[in-house]
Amino acid sequence: MRILHPAVSKWCLPTRGRRFLFLAAAGVVALLPAFEAARLATAITLGASTDPAQLQRALVLDPADAGVEHRLGLTLFYSASGTPPERAQGLDHLRRATAYDPYEALYWSDLASACEASRDVSCADDAIKRALDSSPMTPRLYWSAANYSLRTGRQAQALVLFQRLLDLDPSYAEPVFRICLRMLGSPESAEQKILAENRNPHVAAAFLNLASGLGDDDSAYAEWQHVVSAGGAGLGTLSLAELEPYLDHLIDAGRQNDALTVWSDLERLGVVAPPDSGKRAESASYDGAAPAQLVFNGGFERNPLNAGLDWRYNPEPFVAVTLSDVASHGGSNSLQIEFTGDRNQEYEPVFEIVPVQPGRSYLLAGFVRSQAITSDTGPRLRVRDPACLPSSSSCLDASSADTISTTPWHPVGLSFTTGPGTRFVRLSIWRPRSRGYPAEISGMCWVDDVLIAEQPLEGALAPRR
Repeated sequence: MRILHPAVSKWCLPTRGRRFLFLAAAGVVALLPAFEAARLATAITLGASTDPAQLQRALVLDPADAGVEHRLGLTLFYSASGTPPERAQGLDHLRRATAYDPYEALYWSDLASACEASRDVSCADDAIKRALDSSPMTPRLYWSAANYSLRTGRQAQALVLFQRLLDLDPSYAEPVFRICLRMLGSPESAEQKILAENRNPHVAAAFLNLASGLGDDDSAYAEWQHVVSAGGAGLGTLSLAELEPYLDHLIDAGRQNDALTVWSDLERLGVVAPPDSGKRAESASYDGAAPAQLVFNGGFERNPLNAGLDWRYNPEPFVAVTLSDVASHGGSNSLQIEFTGDRNQEYEPVFEIVPVQPGRSYLLAGFVRSQAITSDTGPRLRVRDPACLPSSSSCLDASSADTISTTPWHPVGLSFTTGPGTRFVRLSIWRPRSRGYPAEISGMCWVDDVLIAEQPLEGALAPRR
């Protein structure tokens, strides 16, 4: 067998001079990577500057760096001096940045802005198109492109871009609608032009809040009906917080039927979970035929939503409000209120907005117990018309008897009649300032099975046997 051996070449360096030249050449070759690294490091350091001179030096070291070209172009074009030669140089550098890296959408977008500022419409149009082509899923680019179309008088094109923007990112809905309202003149037109192409529930929620806030309640409610009639697709992904401004507006505007419809739809679609059906105040706490209960979550079987037509907290110092699963009149929970400050002041730590009909008689009822309430003026159930001025003597404002000292569960309540314009009442747990002695309040009370129902009701306040 033939054995192969690698060829070996021998280089003879018989003289000292040749040996020195060889070592010098080897040293230069070895140092080349270090020199290159130093050059690049220097170029990067200079390229991070905002000084045009430093950026120019960076380009000398690395002539084809698109990032440095982009930075230098912006620095020159938008410099404080803003001379025509500087702006022209800046525009040239911005063009070179897109030439070196034609797939970077940011470079095209900034070039478009500079071209528009230079009144070069053809350049701006091309740059915007190239930006969208380079990054077709970036919402910010569609926002910029749509606004550019508006500035150049191309309304139809702007609407198409806004529609695509909302498809990509519904969080742009409010600013888009504000612009479209100025452009189209009315919420109804904006609904037809934008929402007809996009029934995303988050986009719809933004429109509802904006249109109702501008006083166009009919357009807002029409959009809600469109969303629900389309099957409520995606409405389950909404949060109550997104619709809270719209619900608050319906309450403030006295649109009782609309508020009830929206709230019922939210329950049906799962955005609002109904109170535990295992405990309803009308069946768990009162004798006789079950009345139509108007108080949402009157048995406190789940944490209040703090919005809409559920209980809301009104945080105040020296009052602690929690759900208690230790003491309840019926079911699992009750509302526990602890007065911790030993002070004489008015408290209204919890309230709920309840829809009612004008000119009707109602019963407000509930069950309370107390422990060591020190004041002669204790907590009460209160009902008043939130639309009335406090100074009006004819306004609905009534409250039950005080709960003081230590008492077991016992019923409290009152009858009231709504005014001719009353659409909602504010139901609350209220403690007025005391005018007697002892005035300061401390101690605890519990409230459960709160009910508002239209009268007549026979034996409604009779406790369970």
